Amino acid sequence: IAEACGSRRVRYRVTAHQPPAAESIAGSTAASVFEAARAALLPEGYPGSVRPEYLRFQVYDTIQAACSYLRAILSTGAILKASGVGEAAASPMAAAVAWVLRDGFGMCGSLLFASLVGVGFDENVKEWRLFADLINDVGLTLNMLAPMAGERFFLVAALGSTCTSICGMVAGATRASITAHFALSGNLADVSAKEGAQETAVTLVGLLVGSYLFAPLVGESAPAVWTAFALLTALHVYANWQGVGCLALLWLNRHRAVLASRDWAASAAPPSDAPPEALSPAALSRLERPWGPFLSSLQGPRLGARLPHLCASAEDVCALRDAFAGERYWLRLDPAGRAHVMLSAAADGEDALRALLHSALCAGASGGAAGSGGAVPLLAAERRAIEQSRARAEAAWPKFSSALLEAGWEAAALRNPPLGWRFTCE
Repeated sequence: IAEACGSRRVRYRVTAHQPPAAESIAGSTAASVFEAARAALLPEGYPGSVRPEYLRFQVYDTIQAACSYLRAILSTGAILKASGVGEAAASPMAAAVAWVLRDGFGMCGSLLFASLVGVGFDENVKEWRLFADLINDVGLTLNMLAPMAGERFFLVAALGSTCTSICGMVAGATRASITAHFALSGNLADVSAKEGAQETAVTLVGLLVGSYLFAPLVGESAPAVWTAFALLTALHVYANWQGVGCLALLWLNRHRAVLASRDWAASAAPPSDAPPEALSPAALSRLERPWGPFLSSLQGPRLGARLPHLCASAEDVCALRDAFAGERYWLRLDPAGRAHVMLSAAADGEDALRALLHSALCAGASGGAAGSGGAVPLLAAERRAIEQSRARAEAAWPKFSSALLEAGWEAAALRNPPLGWRFTCE
């Protein structure tokens, strides 16, 4: 009988009427050390207990964390030097008060930012994760520039502290969603704990490298300090771009839903006879761009439009009500072909996705909606076009939703339906 636990191997010789006796034990010291490190830093059951892109993301995350730690040494040194640390004439109390006020402004800024955009963290996790690291770059750069600001030192330092505080808040919020995505077998706590262990390990390595290699190498030379800071910032941006880009999230936000519905509608268009397939999460992740949600909000289907955007008269209201009877959304195109969608108060994520599919099937058409009110009256030809497109969307929905589930998406619905204007028919 042979037993194994990681790199440890034990073979037992079983003899009649005798207790099992260990015959041999295999496993080198190096293998044992590797196994101990693996157990401390990787989730139990790796790689089967996490998503396929877990290791790649963590490698890039480790690189960016190390870059941030080393740059923090440089920026903190610049702030301390500008505060008078090390100078005989400097007042310790004045430096301490300035430091506390700087941190206080940073905390207030992060609270204000969270109150303004907190809802968007769940919808656009990848984009906000990248934003967090970029705003951290801005904050560290401001800290480096603060000593050169003269009388405006405190203002620049406070802005830098605000940026780094916003980074910590946004990174923590998005990290929760990313960790939940990686936890494949109900091991959210284990994955979170191992990420904390990885951060601790990176901090310890950064402490040693920064104290004994990096700081003496850079020294007090301003050109050397700025060169090192610029190189680390470039590496930090690259690592974050690659890390966020490899994430294949399994839920649909508005941007991913627009990409998926447009691709499926194009595949389903004549002369194609084959059953169209939906983009998988991995395939769609390669099409995503950090600025995609912003462009979708400006150019893509407009979810949460208001009545004046779609209807010019009571007759238009009745026509749309009849055309979309049984649906929880109304849709009309503007002259540029952009869909404007009114969602009912009862509409959920599935209804929002149905509206996006409907808008994708209307590609190339146009109508009389208006983005800022003043819609053109709904004529008979446009009404017939709306009724025909609604019938196509209704017939296509079962195929589209099935294709999404077969492609690996967790649900055929938007995970976070928009919270804007909703309508009810009284």
